[in-house]
Amino acid sequence: MLVDLHAHSKGISRCCKKDADFIAEITKNAGIDGIILTNHYEKGYVIDGDVLGFARKYVDEYHYVKAISQKYGLKVFFGIEVTMDKHDNVHMLIYGVDEKFVLNYPNLYDYSLEELYKLVINNNGILVQAHPKRNGKDVLLDINYLHGVEANCHPKYDGTYVSDFAQIAKNNNLLLTCGGDYHADIHRAKCGVYLPDNVCNTLDIVNYLYKTKEIKLCIQEVDSFDSYDYVFIK
Repeated sequence: MLVDLHAHSKGISRCCKKDADFIAEITKNAGIDGIILTNHYEKGYVIDGDVLGFARKYVDEYHYVKAISQKYGLKVFFGIEVTMDKHDNVHMLIYGVDEKFVLNYPNLYDYSLEELYKLVINNNGILVQAHPKRNGKDVLLDINYLHGVEANCHPKYDGTYVSDFAQIAKNNNLLLTCGGDYHADIHRAKCGVYLPDNVCNTLDIVNYLYKTKEIKLCIQEVDSFDSYDYVFIK
């Protein structure tokens, strides 16, 4: 099945323009079988200092989107996109953890890269930098504290850089992932990673990505409405 590893919903991510029904229907109609819901997790979303309250709302939104998506046959997995307050608001994707993670560590945005990396490892997860070269900016952080890099297919920006990131991943023993970063602000890209049908959660997905010798990606470039498969050989 094809799973988009980077998706948003309006209930948390303020930049997302449509509700869960729209997100689920248009995603399924694009030929995508599942998403990892990686809503924005950032300090600016916390109201009146209620950090735990925001974490609870974040988890509630995941369960809401998952329930809505079932009627469209779209699988929804739990993920996080953290805005790193100490690193110029660079975005980090966290996979492999469950909902308890944000409830136990609700101030994730305050961590340094090294601190977040160690925390994620201790909770059986992985840390992937989202869209490191968006709009041509080279903001790839220290690869010693990353498990992977993302080829991002959001059609609003300037490119996926899949070849560049494949080379970086190959040279540094990192994973290569792919996501559409869909916000319902422009057309829905068909993109993601091909995964076994029997994965049940993002820990299963993480385990598969590490065990497989080849990661098969579906890529849609910003200037095209056609997708193509890209095989990353580890």
